[in-house]
Amino acid sequence: MKIRIIPMVIIYLLILGFVFVSSPSAEGQQKQQVVEVDPDPKESYSEAERPEDNYLSRFNAIKISESLIDKNLESIFLLKVIVSNYKDQGWEKEYKVIYDEYKKGVGLFYRRNVVYSRVELERNRKAINKLYKKVSSFYKKQTITMLGECADKILNFSLDEANKYDPHRNKVLYKNMMRLWIAYGQTDEARKSYIGSVYKNSLFHYRIAKSYAILILEELDPSTPKGKFDVDKADNLNRVLASSSSPDKSAPATESVTK
Repeated sequence: MKIRIIPMVIIYLLILGFVFVSSPSAEGQQKQQVVEVDPDPKESYSEAERPEDNYLSRFNAIKISESLIDKNLESIFLLKVIVSNYKDQGWEKEYKVIYDEYKKGVGLFYRRNVVYSRVELERNRKAINKLYKKVSSFYKKQTITMLGECADKILNFSLDEANKYDPHRNKVLYKNMMRLWIAYGQTDEARKSYIGSVYKNSLFHYRIAKSYAILILEELDPSTPKGKFDVDKADNLNRVLASSSSPDKSAPATESVTK
């Protein structure tokens, strides 16, 4: 009888050991049950700065956040074109910060933290306008320089005696005078937008002015190197020049930025 009991005990102990080894420990089960939780956005604000989080503030925040999600994204696409075309201005780091802020604000909106989403998106909007202001100042310098060259070309063209009695060349002179007039009118509109802190609109006015300036320079100065204004042409069309680092190439390609 004892001989039969011993093998049964051994088998029982082996089964018990197998179950003990294969079953996860309580500590392991707790680790498996731990789920990463998103940090509470309230923790990023002091009591003096934390926004109101009630029904009315959430209702208003939804409308404002939805609007800023679209407007900010449109601005980010525009800035991406400009930053890519004028890399020598060193705007890439600032653009990256703007892009990351936008992602954070939209992420909070999708997590239904609409009040804090509004705060982040409004802050993102201010950063976008700050970069717009820098771009507007850069465009202004570009435009004024181009239009000054245009004025000199038109002046020299008008003083050339060979053009005085040529009807065709008189038409060329008149056409480019009108282009210059329109271009300076656009710079005036750009300045008004800049003074009114509508920096985005000023960019479009400067782009139009630069487009007219390029037409004048290319027509009145045949010695202009081919491809000299390719970056500006692509930028005026809201495109990124694929080979912006090599503007002297004979036929650089352009690519549109896809939203």
